[in-house]
Amino acid sequence: MHRLVRLLAVLAISFATILPAAARPPELSGVVQAKEPYGRASLTWLFLKAYDVSLWTDAPRWSMNETFALTIEYNMSFTREEIAERTIEEMRRVAPAIPAAKFVGLAPLLNKLLPDVKSGDRISAVHIPGRPVQFFHNGKGTGQAEVDGFAEPFFGIWLSPLSAEPGIRKRLLRIER
Repeated sequence: MHRLVRLLAVLAISFATILPAAARPPELSGVVQAKEPYGRASLTWLFLKAYDVSLWTDAPRWSMNETFALTIEYNMSFTREEIAERTIEEMRRVAPAIPAAKFVGLAPLLNKLLPDVKSGDRISAVHIPGRPVQFFHNGKGTGQAEVDGFAEPFFGIWLSPLSAEPGIRKRLLRIER
């Protein structure tokens, strides 16, 4: 039985790392010139793929001090409320030093920026240092997060050492270990 569980885990990890080449989304054209993502990964639950996530940057190494974007291509449907709730939970996880009260008012903003999604939809978030994070749904702008201190915990969901998905972080940031 233990062998079967291990085999299934290895297969799940293997399938999660085999991704087709991603084309740069059009909404990133004026921001990132890279023709391929810096890193790419999938979030899977058992054998169900929730989404593919790609990190785009022209910098030789990813940094919060450089311009970059994350794109999420969904394979499942989620409501804006589900996405906002999970986003706030994960932001709190990666930024435990930030008081919980700071996250309380984010739900209405995230419900505006992050729409309901279905399989095939794409959300992109663009980080330009010193500017609000810009959001896009299937290439169309949905707004920006004009909240101080938003960028680091938001992108930290995938890129922080405290991420709930360290395997995704490693693939996005090209970390070997």
